[in-house]
Amino acid sequence: MKKSIAFVLLIMVSCLYAESASDSSRVKFIKGNIGDKTAAVRESSGNEAAELANAAIDFASANKAVLGDDRDLDGLAVAAVLAFPADSIAAYDESTKNALVVKFAQLFTLFPSDTVRIAVLNKISMLHETLSAGSFASMLNDFLQNTDGSTPDNGVVKAVISTLGTVGGSESFTVIYTCLAQKKWPQYQNDMNNALALLADKSLPQIIGIIQDGDTKTIRSLFDLLMQNKQTSASFKAEIAENVLTETIYIADNSSSVTKDTVSLQLNAMRMISQLKWTRSAAVIISFFDLAKREYAAGVMTDDEFAEVVNGTANVAPIDGSPLLTAYLTELNKQAENGTKVSDTVVLAVVNALGAIGDKTSFDSLLYVTYVNYPENVIAAARDALARLKW
Repeated sequence: MKKSIAFVLLIMVSCLYAESASDSSRVKFIKGNIGDKTAAVRESSGNEAAELANAAIDFASANKAVLGDDRDLDGLAVAAVLAFPADSIAAYDESTKNALVVKFAQLFTLFPSDTVRIAVLNKISMLHETLSAGSFASMLNDFLQNTDGSTPDNGVVKAVISTLGTVGGSESFTVIYTCLAQKKWPQYQNDMNNALALLADKSLPQIIGIIQDGDTKTIRSLFDLLMQNKQTSASFKAEIAENVLTETIYIADNSSSVTKDTVSLQLNAMRMISQLKWTRSAAVIISFFDLAKREYAAGVMTDDEFAEVVNGTANVAPIDGSPLLTAYLTELNKQAENGTKVSDTVVLAVVNALGAIGDKTSFDSLLYVTYVNYPENVIAAARDALARLKW
């Protein structure tokens, strides 16, 4: 019985001590100077930490204009931001969460201290799944647009870019891409690339707009960035590749001469479409085949590259591609029969593609291959393709 009473008393004393400690932190915060307030925030935990952190942010914001650049006030602001417990914030209702985002934005705006700003940015990034930070992202977009790239920076711009990659949207993609294109912060090129990759899935219309307005060099840099991004979906990459191929076809059709760079970009886009078997791009692939024939004839596309186009056409657009490939094989047969040198690589690619499609309307052209003076491997491939036709 005595042991039970002693145990109860021990529990009561512990509770009283906890309440006393908690009250002590509150009293220290209320009565103390800025250093005491900072210590009280650091010593707090749980719901008390949220309460004191909130009060500290309010105090720091309210007194910033009077105290100016004060190191102690900066320390209090940093302590308050870092002390805010994630579990307490998760339990807030939506209006309280939104009010907290506004407070964080005020701290970022009022305090030019790099340490304060980076603390706020890190906290917002950490809480991105809990807080709706759209308004905060808009503020950061404005910050990047209005900050001079030549101004000395101690990591705030880098942290802003990283935060926007986490909480930003399509507007952030446009802002960061513009900074990247303008070489505003060349030292943060990799950070901007990473942020753009994270924002890409949210920014398809903006990306398509850049592709449609860009030249080959601009499109190439954006295409490479997006294709290397492991976080974007296959369908997103295929859609980007389709738009790139469409635009580069337009560029080639409206240029007096086609460069190797344009052809290389066309082939990269086609490879991605073919790899993903994006049949929605069938019409674009058919248009590219017609263009590729001209580019190949002009010498800006190699035998192997044009063979890839043939294979890509058969892979993505077999129904519409079969008549084109059949007609092209007929052309090659006539050239070979007339003694014109025909690439074995290309004719073999066409024959194998028609065999893979299996359209019986290619029978005559494939059969004719066996009567022309082609190498034995081409003739053997034609016989195999004939056997694969669907009747």
